[in-house]
Amino acid sequence: MRAQGEAFRLNKRFAGRKPGALDFDDVAMALGVLVIPHGVSGAAASLVRGKEGGRIRLNPKIKEEGARRFAIGHELGHWLIHETESQMFVCSATDLRDYRDSPLEAEANHFSSELLMPTVLFRPLMEKAEPDLNLIKEWALLFRASLTAMTLRFMRDSKHDCIAASIKNGVVDWSWRKPDGRRVWLQSKQRIEPGSLAWELHEGRSVPEKMEVVDSTSWFRHLPFEFSGEVQEQSFYMPNYNTIFTLLWIS
Repeated sequence: MRAQGEAFRLNKRFAGRKPGALDFDDVAMALGVLVIPHGVSGAAASLVRGKEGGRIRLNPKIKEEGARRFAIGHELGHWLIHETESQMFVCSATDLRDYRDSPLEAEANHFSSELLMPTVLFRPLMEKAEPDLNLIKEWALLFRASLTAMTLRFMRDSKHDCIAASIKNGVVDWSWRKPDGRRVWLQSKQRIEPGSLAWELHEGRSVPEKMEVVDSTSWFRHLPFEFSGEVQEQSFYMPNYNTIFTLLWIS
């Protein structure tokens, strides 16, 4: 894909030979783009292309380094690849998880993902790995990426069928399923139910920090067919966001 190729060339140009080596602010400056850590509300980031260069503005609520780096990478994807499409992009948090619905946003995400987690460095780590948020957290720290970005990257490259979800106030805020996985899904604003580890966390109880087999109906009761597969779940509470992050492994 063009996006991955552009990111590969940029990593090579700036000698990004180790995980997390690139300084995205410096890369942006070298490309003629100034990163401003404020100036956007109601969106995650924006890009404006002008005669004297570009301006990336970030939502000041983005505090986590990995999320900030991914947002910058996303806008740099627009800067390098979409010059003829628009002179301004305003990108929401949903856009930064879109690998399918909007061709432009998906391309910018593929670019950012490759810039942040180069295939040549990432794939040898995960080729034989099973779904495990503890391991994905370690990789996120290594690559200076967010847990979300690293989880979605693992899911896209892994042979295992998974669904990731962020849960807020007891309901699914957003979910992401492997594009070529089994035809099961979570509903938007779906309430979590007893029998899931996420529900236990929501109720203030402790849960194992590893994959556990759970009752599939606690997640897939809404399906228009009877789901007969096994579901394993791993869930963590994320205090900085007051959310629960869940990875479901389906077999």
